[in-house]
Amino acid sequence: MSVEIIVETLDKQAQLYALLLETAKLKTPVLVKNDVEQLNAIIQKERKLLAEAEKLEQQRMQYSHSYFQSIGVIRYKGGKIIDIIRTITSPQEKEELTRIRGKLIDLLDELQKINKLNQELTVQSLEFIDYSIDLVIEDPNEAVTYQHPMNTGYGNQRNGYFDTRG
Repeated sequence: MSVEIIVETLDKQAQLYALLLETAKLKTPVLVKNDVEQLNAIIQKERKLLAEAEKLEQQRMQYSHSYFQSIGVIRYKGGKIIDIIRTITSPQEKEELTRIRGKLIDLLDELQKINKLNQELTVQSLEFIDYSIDLVIEDPNEAVTYQHPMNTGYGNQRNGYFDTRG
């Protein structure tokens, strides 16, 4: 098995990760604006790209496994590009794999940073929603000022909002 098919697969993965990165960058302002419809559309696109990325990764693993079998390594269970680079004797193929590996590392690092930012924005948004809900459903019987626990009568306060006395 030649290394070319692995390089082609890695190039496809790099292109796909670049699309995922663009999608993640589009998601950031949408999260800030709290535009749920546009966020749903981006998430749907992202899901399709992730499914395609999973297929490409499976192909790459299969091609890597076949490559190692073709050079006589039977029990290879890795999948790291660096392992393939170490076994190649052709300087051009080695250089090409090193280049694509660097590109993939850069793309995945940036994607991880953007996804972390988006995750933080999502958490902040959920905290704000939770806070807003707490403000809306605040118990009107709850005293605004401090009351000593000994001064409150037992059984006098109702915790529900509905009158169940019938």
